[in-house]
Amino acid sequence: MSEWDSSYLASDQDATDGFGSNDDPAGFADGPAGFGAPHSIVELDVDGGRRLITDSDGDGYADLVALDGDHDGVIETAYHDSDGDGRLDTTMRDYDEDGVADQLLQDVNGDGRTDVVASDVNNDGRADSVSFDTNFDGRMDAWVRDTNYDGLPDTTTMRSNPYATN
Repeated sequence: MSEWDSSYLASDQDATDGFGSNDDPAGFADGPAGFGAPHSIVELDVDGGRRLITDSDGDGYADLVALDGDHDGVIETAYHDSDGDGRLDTTMRDYDEDGVADQLLQDVNGDGRTDVVASDVNNDGRADSVSFDTNFDGRMDAWVRDTNYDGLPDTTTMRSNPYATN
């Protein structure tokens, strides 16, 4: 899903359309995320919903895929290439469609398995529960939770490794 055919790029690269090479990149290169001017944004209407595919660094790989499944203008799921290697390694989900991500899943080491899950249970914009796969074996083995939603961790749990040596 992270590699896509550049022949579908919708932008005329020589035009001044907001995405072409002759456009002023101001606002992108100096932005807080540090992105250069986007190479292309493709919008597709599929099965009653909308998909936006963005190649922000011009390498021919999707850096962001945003899905608006019910075409209401709110992105329910977004996939992101967080390190620029061409893999969509981060998933953000907005279950209640309030415009704020309720869950983030990330593949840190590139093995295709989720290594970090952060969840915002009470919709205050802060992660209330974070779980980690610390040894990258495909199982979550460390958890930090804010049970009273004050922004501070209340419980920390770690699964012990029966094969660990000292």
